[in-house]
Amino acid sequence: MDKKILEKYMKAGKIAAEVREASKELVKPGASLLGIAEELEKIILEKGAEIAFPINISLNDAAAHYTPYKGETTVIRKDDIVKIDIGVHIDGYIGDTAYTAGWNEKHNKLIEASQKALEAAIEMCRPGVNVSDIGAKVEEVIEGYGFRPISNLTGHGLEKNNLHAEPQIPNTKNSRSHELAEDQVIAIEPFATNGAGHVKDSEPTLIYALFRPVLVRSPAARDIINYAASRNGLPFAERWLPLDSRIKIKLALRELTLQNAVYGYPVLKEAAGGMISQAEHTIIVRDEPIVTTKM
Repeated sequence: MDKKILEKYMKAGKIAAEVREASKELVKPGASLLGIAEELEKIILEKGAEIAFPINISLNDAAAHYTPYKGETTVIRKDDIVKIDIGVHIDGYIGDTAYTAGWNEKHNKLIEASQKALEAAIEMCRPGVNVSDIGAKVEEVIEGYGFRPISNLTGHGLEKNNLHAEPQIPNTKNSRSHELAEDQVIAIEPFATNGAGHVKDSEPTLIYALFRPVLVRSPAARDIINYAASRNGLPFAERWLPLDSRIKIKLALRELTLQNAVYGYPVLKEAAGGMISQAEHTIIVRDEPIVTTKM
């Protein structure tokens, strides 16, 4: 890996880790989801980095893709289990990390299951290791705690301005045959649940990305196209859009979605309503794996 690119990955990972640790002071019962997201995104920018994707704050049976909307008043409750997913980039080179918080001891084992599965998977992130073996290890650890891994969510490769590059890193036993290569950058993210073991697309959709620019009549839709293009393919939050009316935003996003100009990331919820925990780090594949997002 080019030295300058490595430095950017390392810097992005370091800042993502710092923001993750800072979030632990903010994420607590009574805290506003919107307040948390805005403060963490502010910290990323103050540290001289850019936001790779909107801060995800996914509660309980939601696994991913929830970010607050403008004016949202939801607060964390004591019985909630909260996934915080943070993405930082330096010139497009990404650090992606997540953890789960909870305050009711009944969730402790579920939280530990995904964390321990992540730790076991990281040890395997060496050149020549097959991703199917990593998936088998994640499943083994999570099932050892009495839970199920989420079978239709995976870890993923990271490339410049690309959050979901190849390879996919499964969380279950499978027949994939991809072998990790030296200096590949990947995000490992085990999800554990006491539910059915898979997620489904659910309402709402609050995160989008540009698919292709198109010519549109609506001024609001044109504003969104221009804003989305400035993201270089990375996702953006509905609440970031430079429009003063959420109704206008929704209508414009619907128009653009129908024209295949943007695509949305629906909230992913556990199919049987089970609780979900998540843990994630970014790793550079080497004989001694480098965890860029570790403090």
